[in-house]
Amino acid sequence: MAFALDETPRADARPPAAPGPQRPLRVLSFTTVYPQPGNPVHGLFVQERLRHLSRRADVRVVAPVAAWRRRHGMEEAAAEALPVLRPAFHYVPGVLKGLDGALLALSALPAVRRLRRGFDFDVIDAHFTYPDGFAAVLLGAWFGRPVTITERGTLIPLSADPVRRRLADWALRRADRTIAVAANLAERIRACGIPAERCTVIENGVDTDRFRPQDRTAARARAGCPHGGRLLVSVGHLSARKGFHRLITVLPRLLDRFPDLALAVVGGPGAEGDVRARLERQAAELGVSGRVLFAGAQPPDGVAAWLAAGDLFALATDYEGCPNVVWEAMACARPVVVTRVGHVAHMVPPFAGLLCDRPDDADEWTRRIADALDRDWDRARIRRHAEAHTWDRVADRVLREWRLAVANHRQQPEPKP
Repeated sequence: MAFALDETPRADARPPAAPGPQRPLRVLSFTTVYPQPGNPVHGLFVQERLRHLSRRADVRVVAPVAAWRRRHGMEEAAAEALPVLRPAFHYVPGVLKGLDGALLALSALPAVRRLRRGFDFDVIDAHFTYPDGFAAVLLGAWFGRPVTITERGTLIPLSADPVRRRLADWALRRADRTIAVAANLAERIRACGIPAERCTVIENGVDTDRFRPQDRTAARARAGCPHGGRLLVSVGHLSARKGFHRLITVLPRLLDRFPDLALAVVGGPGAEGDVRARLERQAAELGVSGRVLFAGAQPPDGVAAWLAAGDLFALATDYEGCPNVVWEAMACARPVVVTRVGHVAHMVPPFAGLLCDRPDDADEWTRRIADALDRDWDRARIRRHAEAHTWDRVADRVLREWRLAVANHRQQPEPKP
């Protein structure tokens, strides 16, 4: 698809100087999924990757915020892990989603132009293909800089919309390098005509210092967990996609076999909504309100405490890319039961957990959770498996992709649709 844009470099655009041993790579990371005042846990997985990369490169973040959030005072700054600009993102909520990518680029353009005056970045690093990656490709064309796009899991459901699918494919074909956090996402990216050598799989990572084995009783005290029996823990934003309702559905059956069991739901509202009231009603209707603990949104240390407090982690999700919380649970030496989606089958070997093929199969979820609760797991082996997937290892691989993007960047004719 041809997008109506003059891709001729600006008069002041110049090839990025090859970073030498005296100067680290200068990176502009562009994402709408990033912690922000009022929602400090939004996009922590993006922040964690960039935090570790900032030890290897000079990283600045441009994280546009929806204009309506800024009008409510949510743009006020808090302590930042990295330098961040939050320009207002002007768009029409709920409609005309095919315009979001172009509107995002235009909204961010003045802030990027100001940033460049003192920070002549070598590469633009975008997270999620649409609208963020699409906007980054436009900005890269305007400023004559290479672009990398990391796809984290939304590309496949987004592809159901034919307009946004074409716009996403347009961006992927024009990115200098693409990174997928899951093998199935890499297959989808390559299917739009990208050479295999320009797309690599780099999983998310885990902070094994923060997420570590802890004494279960002490962890429950730190988490403020009042339950003394077996504990099933599930973590995520309170959206329908995360499948908390499925775990509540099977809880009465599990209680017949494990009468001391409780379910902890750890998470708060997110960009996809807030189903807490619905979950509370469901628990009441099933007579298990006293066995469902709503822990609310938690900072990373709080999530670590709840994971270590549990006997088993479960995630009955519809779709994911490479869910960090699965690594985090295993880093806490906890076995997992997770839907077989995205990269999960590559993450969870048989010695670390069990997989469910169908998210809505209550019988399967009941069997898998019961089997996992009955099994004697080698928790030290689960921990060692997680230790092989740290953010530092991720950062080394992403840095290589950034350097390849800079080294290989050329002004090329627009590829055929």
